[in-house]
Amino acid sequence: MKIMGNTRHHSFLLGAAAGVLVLLAASLLFFDKPRFALEMLFEKPRIEKALRTYFAAEMNRDLPKVYRLLAPSSTYMRTHSYSEFLSDMKTNPVRIVDYKVVGIYGLRTNHDPAAYPDVERFAQAEVDVTLEYTDTGRKALCNYCFTFLKEKGVWLKG
Repeated sequence: MKIMGNTRHHSFLLGAAAGVLVLLAASLLFFDKPRFALEMLFEKPRIEKALRTYFAAEMNRDLPKVYRLLAPSSTYMRTHSYSEFLSDMKTNPVRIVDYKVVGIYGLRTNHDPAAYPDVERFAQAEVDVTLEYTDTGRKALCNYCFTFLKEKGVWLKG
């Protein structure tokens, strides 16, 4: 008799655990917030790596690399050629001399595939950026929120 009681108790616990797993899976499938929170655990290091790679290229003035790290779907890339980009960068007196990642958040799907057909995901990256103005030598600390786009599995600056 005692063995049978343990089997019932064990079956009840397995059933309860299975029920909890089903509810958890359903919430991840049907509710954006928990799904994106779980996805952000996976994507955040990749977004931060893309951000750090982009800022390193900016700070090193590696203009060909900066251009390659811009998302093709971004407004800037759609409206500027490479030669226009080079001209903009060479005449701009503002240089990034330091940065600090404040946060990465706002992971979301592409809700406008007609406007952004190649974009899989969007995310926001808040960054404190120290700028130096080469024409005056003045420095300024600014807080910016950058959009990063995931295109063809790769995170790029929007």
